[in-house]
Amino acid sequence: MLNAIKFRIYPNAQQKELISKHFGCSRVVYNYFLDYRQKQYAKGIKETYFTMQKVLTQIKRQEKYHYLNECNSQSLQMALRQLVSAYDNFFSKRARYPKFKSKKNAKQSFAIPQNIEIKTETQTIALPKFKEGIKAKLHRDLPKDSVIKQAFISCIADQYFCSLSYETKEPIPNPTIIKKAVGLDMGLRTLIVTSDKIEYPHIRFYQKLEKKLTKAQRRLSKKVKGSNNRKKQAKKVSRLHLACLNTRDDYLHKISNEITNQYDLIGVETLNIKALMKTYHSKSLANASWGKFLTMLEYKAQRKGKTLLGIDRFFPSSQLCSYCGVNTGKKHESITKFTCPHCKTTHHRDYNASVNIRNYALGMLDDRHKVKTDKARVGIIRSDYTHHTNECVKACGASSNGVSSKYGNILDLASYGAMKQEKAQSL
Repeated sequence: MLNAIKFRIYPNAQQKELISKHFGCSRVVYNYFLDYRQKQYAKGIKETYFTMQKVLTQIKRQEKYHYLNECNSQSLQMALRQLVSAYDNFFSKRARYPKFKSKKNAKQSFAIPQNIEIKTETQTIALPKFKEGIKAKLHRDLPKDSVIKQAFISCIADQYFCSLSYETKEPIPNPTIIKKAVGLDMGLRTLIVTSDKIEYPHIRFYQKLEKKLTKAQRRLSKKVKGSNNRKKQAKKVSRLHLACLNTRDDYLHKISNEITNQYDLIGVETLNIKALMKTYHSKSLANASWGKFLTMLEYKAQRKGKTLLGIDRFFPSSQLCSYCGVNTGKKHESITKFTCPHCKTTHHRDYNASVNIRNYALGMLDDRHKVKTDKARVGIIRSDYTHHTNECVKACGASSNGVSSKYGNILDLASYGAMKQEKAQSL
């Protein structure tokens, strides 16, 4: 199983200079062959990694590009592989067309494919061209049977990091028997509401630093281009962005880890985030980082043998009454509670949606806890799936299933009259 770990490294002045050369040379190779491939394509010639590798060997002999020999040759080859991967992602419609890299980018990086060693005695990481080792904060040990596959050295806001990709003999676990299931409804007022009455607040990390960022960017705009003062101020702006990124990622890691630890089946919405980013909520959506959260949830669920199911994008989770199943129609986003016209039950909008998502995800499973292959039966909400979770919806109070949360709050449904006392039974 492939894993990754990220260490903070502290290179000395000489090592920083050599790392900077690797950044520059990798960028030059990437840009050179992006331009080269475009010209060859215009001539009707198809270029592959191996044909470009031969050209790379030739240009390293030229006096104009003789400085490329000062860097690790395998790092230059990795820049070629990254270009090939960028084209593959473009043709597979997973990404846009590759762009030229700039030395002005806030983040610079290069890759090393082999000959990587962690020295715990000296707290250093040894790499090709850095045999003496770069001082690192080794906050975690790698498994004994692990084999390091690659290393990525990066620099952002004048902070250096080493990300290691390693492989272990431990296989990916098989999906566990489903004993606990949960549905997640994502929003902007509250980041996540679960079907167990846990709500994770939407902490607006960017808005907290927005005033500082505005001042820092205003000062940056007044600095003379190319001056040292402008470079110093640009680093201050980058540090603020990095602080926002780190706090947000830390929060998303914690809640995704908590959810995957507690549940065997997780039902989530299938969102068209790209289209949503074109709306007037784009700033809040970017701060919420739904896409990143779902990515974290996916790989953590896979590593722990949990099942993550995305429901149908057009499933009306906010419109259906989770008690009687009647479609109550579309509602304006400002409406936070509604009463079902059929059974007269008052619902918390997000909680009701999360229950519907959970029930839909359970309907995607057969009696052997396997995802159904018969598409005609997928996602049917059925009352006989209650025994999977051993859960009932209560009028108010503690969360269902006895689930506790370190980072979320118990959803107070008392003010909504969420479920009638005589109807304390789920689908």
